[in-house]
Amino acid sequence: MPPDPGGPTAAAAPDAAVLPVDLRTDDASGLVISARAAPALHWRLEARRPAVRQIAYELQRSALADFGGAVLSSGRIERDCGIGADWPGPPLASREVAWLRVRVWTDRGLTAWSAPVRLEGGLYDPQDWLARPISPVGNRDQDQPRPVPLLRREFALTRPVERAVLYVSALGIHQTWLNGQPVSTDLFDPGWTEYDHRLLYSAYDVTAWLQPGANVMAAAVGDGWWRGNLTWIPRRAVYGRTTALLAQLEITFNDGSREVIASDDRWQGGTGSLRRADFYDGCEIDLAAEPVGWREAGADLPEWGGVVVLPPPQRIEQRAFPAVRELFSQPVMAASAGPGLVRVDCGQNLTGHLRLTVEAAAPATITVRHAEVLEADGALHTVALRTARATDTYHVPAGRHVLSPVFTFHGFRHAEVACDGPITVEQIEAVVVASDLPEIGRFACSDERLNRLASNIRWSQRGNFLAIPTDCPQRDERLGWTGDIQVFAETACTQFDSEAFLRSWLVDLGLAQFADGRVTSVVPNVIQGHDYEYGGIGWGDAATLVPWAIFEAYGDREVLARQFDSMCRWVDWGLSRRDAAGVWTGDFHLGDWLDPGAPPGHPERATTDRDFIASAYLAHSAGTLAQAARALGRNAAADRYAQLSRDVASATWARWHDTLVKTQTGCALAIEFGIAPEGEREAVGARLAALVTAGEGRIATGFLGTPLVLPALTRTGQHEAAFQLLLNEEAPGWLYQVKHGATTMWERWDAILPDGSINSGDMAIEDAANMISFNHYAYGAVGAWLYRSLAGIAPDPADPGYGLIHFAPLPGGGLDWAEAEVRTRRGPATIRWERMSDRLHVALTVPPTARGRFRAPPGWSLPGQSSVVALDSGQHSFDLVHQP
Repeated sequence: MPPDPGGPTAAAAPDAAVLPVDLRTDDASGLVISARAAPALHWRLEARRPAVRQIAYELQRSALADFGGAVLSSGRIERDCGIGADWPGPPLASREVAWLRVRVWTDRGLTAWSAPVRLEGGLYDPQDWLARPISPVGNRDQDQPRPVPLLRREFALTRPVERAVLYVSALGIHQTWLNGQPVSTDLFDPGWTEYDHRLLYSAYDVTAWLQPGANVMAAAVGDGWWRGNLTWIPRRAVYGRTTALLAQLEITFNDGSREVIASDDRWQGGTGSLRRADFYDGCEIDLAAEPVGWREAGADLPEWGGVVVLPPPQRIEQRAFPAVRELFSQPVMAASAGPGLVRVDCGQNLTGHLRLTVEAAAPATITVRHAEVLEADGALHTVALRTARATDTYHVPAGRHVLSPVFTFHGFRHAEVACDGPITVEQIEAVVVASDLPEIGRFACSDERLNRLASNIRWSQRGNFLAIPTDCPQRDERLGWTGDIQVFAETACTQFDSEAFLRSWLVDLGLAQFADGRVTSVVPNVIQGHDYEYGGIGWGDAATLVPWAIFEAYGDREVLARQFDSMCRWVDWGLSRRDAAGVWTGDFHLGDWLDPGAPPGHPERATTDRDFIASAYLAHSAGTLAQAARALGRNAAADRYAQLSRDVASATWARWHDTLVKTQTGCALAIEFGIAPEGEREAVGARLAALVTAGEGRIATGFLGTPLVLPALTRTGQHEAAFQLLLNEEAPGWLYQVKHGATTMWERWDAILPDGSINSGDMAIEDAANMISFNHYAYGAVGAWLYRSLAGIAPDPADPGYGLIHFAPLPGGGLDWAEAEVRTRRGPATIRWERMSDRLHVALTVPPTARGRFRAPPGWSLPGQSSVVALDSGQHSFDLVHQP
């Protein structure tokens, strides 16, 4: 592409106070290869002055780091931010290397070029793959727990190596080594997708681990989600009865020649110390069974045999989101509970495992059991695990050992370490494991109870964002329930950079979606045939509302473009279910799940009419789809769905306006989803406030009503009732959980009963006798309100990605101060308010290229100014006075 004659070649004054930084693609994997051949591009501006606006940009692309020789230019592109810029020039070819840089026209001139970024094409053509999935002969066609298969292949290098890239995946989950060194710290790769439709791979630069002469590539392949235990039903080998490795090592030598070491029939297979490994049950390791030197060249392994070669996967693509990793570890306190028994309290409910350092005087066995809470007598409460054993076992010879489980994880705060033999436990560490998403949100205030609540929400997101967004990390479930992430998506996208993670999961949602448009209750869909396979409204609306939450938080239209067909199919399904009155009635829905007024054994039987909820959600999803269509320039579709949304909302109000005001969820949906006509919303808000007051601040909503009730009260000016609901310490309520020692969010409002006993979680369905989890983020959806209303920092759906930031703090509840920060795609946006007698001081930051709008809180005024102030980028402060 030649430069635009009116752009890059035109003279422009330099803007030395501004520089584009953090140029990157929409691939957030951190891998050395670009997942897409034509990725979207992002950057932000660093500025030493306020009021920075981006007018246009130019991207350049070169095969050389110094941009010598031929250079492709985008020309001058008019754009006000660095979010979602188009890829310049033709897509990358497989293995092609490209260097990119960007410069920007601001309101004052032209910036310098950004630091260059190197990109390399992946294996985009199926013909690029020479490797085939391989498995030891004895591992083929197995569906019961067995020793984890090991694989290895030796090869020789006789020339100096310039670069080596390993492309690797598995049917199952893998760990891979080169010459005894792990190729990465990533865990549970390739993650969990709709394996029948797509398999992910990762790419690593492994040049440093190769050596002249003999080399060896080795791998272990665990059952993982492919062949391990899944669901409470239960099921095994859902995707296949054979686990296998898929690996392709591409070596480029200094002389320009290449060699490929691929998984094929020349590999060896065997087993070792890992006798079993399962997500639900844990693992068993026998160190005496470890083959000597199997990960090193020259190992003597006469008992190892050959491998079987399987057909290639139908669709394979590179992972584009962060891997699961060990995020951090910390020593924990342990106390003796008798001979050979140590009890551990991590002080925090978490997802991960324990790492033990032990000294064995003679061969011995160590058994580690896990649980979230304790019985009254101090024993582990394991009933809530249902069939999950959550137990790791180590058989160790004499000597000092550092022990960690492999190919498993647990949700726990407490553990028991039982030693059968002469063992000294020298140290115990809690290791936190999750998808390694950057934390971008921070909230704090003067009320430590709310700080604990905010911490609990973060811990539950961290512990349940593990390859996919799961419901819980401890029992025989750990599934991608669509309803849970639908209600939590706004909070998720505020606390952690969840864009790439959720975008990948949405791809699988579309792949799992029924042909008629219905959305499965869990993604990936592994409960086929169960009564709950289709959860109905709220659950299916993940198809429309999760993409919109991502777009609102990060501003890239790509997620809407990718998911638009799925969004339409879901809304069209709902529209097809309307009765003669124009509302959705008669179908089964999980509804306002776990409404505290529902029968304990039937959480789907909420107090709010499920037909009303279905119709309200249909109106809301159709309206959201109309917004998405408008953002994509599909104006005819936008007009159609907007009118349908209005029609359904009108019919819903006509049918249920008398009854919806009887429940908190009914009122909240009517207000937040626009079911109540504008002139009626204040009255519905007053009714909602009256319900809260009558209940003495106790919340009465389930999964679907909970994220809406505080925003509905705030929108209708019922701030006193909002704080009464938020700060209530009696069951049910958010601070009731905090008061009773919660360190993560609970699945049931009263998972610990007022007398301190554990809720049995009894269920009336035959295949799940109980349902009680202490790490379940759904009720943590209140986190978005803490940022957006209490602290007062929110995106604008009309200018997403925090292009326009609403700063509207809500002092109340006796709080002295609150603060929040969101590291947006444009840079950090911050706010802090502090109340001092009859004055309120507010300080805030608007990042470069963004605009702000400050609104004075109710009851406060800006002397000599309007109650609403437009803001340019930079730092601002206000001193407000109280108006009685």
